[in-house]
Amino acid sequence: MSEQTTCKQRSLFYRRHCQGETYEEIAQDMGVSRECVRYWCRRQRAGKGVQSQYYRKPSGLLSRFSPIVRYVLLRLRVEHPRWGASRIRHAALQRPSLRRLCIPSPAQIGRYLHQWVRFRRKPSQRIERARPQQPERVHECWQMDFKIGIVLKNGRQVNLHTVRDPFGAACIGAVVHDAGKAGQRPGQITLEQARYTLRRCFTFWNTVPERLQTDNQTGLAAARQSNDFPTVFTLWLVGLGIKHAFIRSGHPTDNAEVERCHRTLTDYAIIGNQDLPQQQLQCVLDLSVHELNFELPSQAHGCRGKPPVEAHPELLHPSHLFHPEQELADFDLHRVYNYLTAFVWERTVSKAGRIDLGGFRYGVGSRFSGKRITIRFEPATCEFVFYDGQTLIRHHPARGLSVENLTGLATPKSSL
Repeated sequence: MSEQTTCKQRSLFYRRHCQGETYEEIAQDMGVSRECVRYWCRRQRAGKGVQSQYYRKPSGLLSRFSPIVRYVLLRLRVEHPRWGASRIRHAALQRPSLRRLCIPSPAQIGRYLHQWVRFRRKPSQRIERARPQQPERVHECWQMDFKIGIVLKNGRQVNLHTVRDPFGAACIGAVVHDAGKAGQRPGQITLEQARYTLRRCFTFWNTVPERLQTDNQTGLAAARQSNDFPTVFTLWLVGLGIKHAFIRSGHPTDNAEVERCHRTLTDYAIIGNQDLPQQQLQCVLDLSVHELNFELPSQAHGCRGKPPVEAHPELLHPSHLFHPEQELADFDLHRVYNYLTAFVWERTVSKAGRIDLGGFRYGVGSRFSGKRITIRFEPATCEFVFYDGQTLIRHHPARGLSVENLTGLATPKSSL
């Protein structure tokens, strides 16, 4: 379809239409739209001719702005191909060379960049799905997820930990951890890395959530069996008064908000900065999280085009106070004991008369070899009780359930 028809084509439109051809037939044959044929036929029927009449010279996009403004906007988009119009405008406002110049609105920037096909995004169909346990207030539920194997230009790769509040639409925190050399299998998420990320978030917002929702990440979640022993990560959260929730198996959309936050942080802070070492990349991430929460307008539900903290000021009001120096004092071991009483474990005794439970081995006697026994937890004495059917076998003191083991922090020694 041609952009502009010639005077000869317009005259031919009218002659063919006078000979009995319809607008659709002429348009299909000439390779133009039906509306174009109809417009010029009606115009010649009224005796107005075939010449185009422009009341003013058409101006280009952003033609009223300084050429340096258009140059900077285009260069920012080339350097950061996944930035949106709002982020490009925010970065342009920080440029010293543009401080005295007028900056276009996000809508004008979007139209300006849309004229290049390479900058257009393919439309995607959004499908709304109902998910269980939707939070109804800020800090009720945080979502935590991991993006593994982000390759840097120095030959290393990192894992990105992201935490997000789905109700407040705020990125609670983002931390990168070393994952080994590029080209090799990325390192797995460790307990200490996950705890470091959460402690960083707890300290920044001075609060802990009521619930932390993760996927079934190996090492942080127990195996799929309903009677498997909880991980140290889960017990650490329970001791702090946080419920550890999991998404449904095969439903990653249950963590849709933090998954989308991965893409936002990757586009905004990581792509274009892969040449930075890990420490400097973390500084860029911290600055990006601050801008996303406090400065940049958000299109998330409930923000109405405002930054998340401005739309939800209750984000700055802790619901459960947290201070890093008081974590040991706030950690309640009785919560862990009460949590374990709800479990009933079943294990098969080995030939040597032992079973594995929570990463530790317990002996029950070789005479029970091959039998399926039941284990319960006794909170009053912090012991595991072993049963052969209804018959009590023995008691064993529970291992690995001390405050030092669950928190990873050394308990202070009492002194005079």
